[in-house]
Amino acid sequence: MESEQSIAQDDFSITLNDVFIPERLHISHLSFSAGSLTHLMGQNGAGKSTLLHVIAGITPLLNHDAVSFNGLSVNAMSRHRCLLTQNNHNAFGLTVGEIFSFYTPYHEAPWEIEKVLEVNQFITRDIDTLSGGQQQRVQLARCMMQVWQMAESGQAILLFDEPFDALDLAYQIQWLALLHQLKWLGNIIIVAHHQLMWLNECGTDDVLILQVGQTQLFGNVAEQWGAQCLIDYFGINAAQIPVHLR
Repeated sequence: MESEQSIAQDDFSITLNDVFIPERLHISHLSFSAGSLTHLMGQNGAGKSTLLHVIAGITPLLNHDAVSFNGLSVNAMSRHRCLLTQNNHNAFGLTVGEIFSFYTPYHEAPWEIEKVLEVNQFITRDIDTLSGGQQQRVQLARCMMQVWQMAESGQAILLFDEPFDALDLAYQIQWLALLHQLKWLGNIIIVAHHQLMWLNECGTDDVLILQVGQTQLFGNVAEQWGAQCLIDYFGINAAQIPVHLR
């Protein structure tokens, strides 16, 4: 068995070169570094989910060298990488505790996750009996718990596809604060979502905008994001931009 070794933060990164999936994604070059939180934005069909699936290893590529994980071996990936997909339907009628035990090394959420998402109260409940927002909190916890030990040491790749869906605002705020704590530890975090309002609160993060599967903008939120982006990439008329997005 491969021994657990700390990743040198200078070496920990994800690099994509000439990633091509016909009619879905074409990335010439893209790199995510240690200690980064990237807001992956774009209209429906822009390629956000496809990009996450490529990084997660779910969508195979003809060019096997198109995605490299510097600082990690292929055998170690399952311990360092997790993905929350948009659809997490449970077909087996499992309780929340059974889901945690099946997918993660934990029987219940660790304290740091529990204080943010408050899911241990549902341990004995069948997940299908929970509301949509409650189920989303459980799935967020489950996803993070899969690599939590690595995340605590700043050695995880955390990928989330539309994680804010159905979440009450209080949980959105608390969970995003947790992500920033994990970012400062050195983890690589990529969150695909449509909550443009959060960009105004996350100036130290990065923003990546896709259109028809291609990179249109990538960089620091405070430096790159502004009202003009809404016009250029989201088809919003200048006179219709909401005040909270200006």
